[in-house]
Amino acid sequence: MGNIARRPNGKYRPRYRDENGKEHARHFDRKVDAQRWLDEMTAARVTGQYVDPAAGKMTFRAYFADW
Repeated sequence: MGNIARRPNGKYRPRYRDENGKEHARHFDRKVDAQRWLDEMTAARVTGQYVDPAAGKMTFRAYFADW
C-alpha cells in the first residue's frame, strides 16, 4: 500500500515500501501520472512481476566471486 503526497513545489510524490521496508518514490507533475505509477507498482508486486531496479546493480567482481 502506498500514498501520494503533494510537495510544496506543486509536484506529486507517490511512494510505497517494499517487503524489506525500503521506500521507493518518484515525482510527477500531474496527480493522474502519480496514481498510475503507484497502481502499476502495486499490481506488479501483487502478481509477482516486480523486479527491484537495484537488483541489477551487481559488479562483475561480485558476480564472478559468487559464480
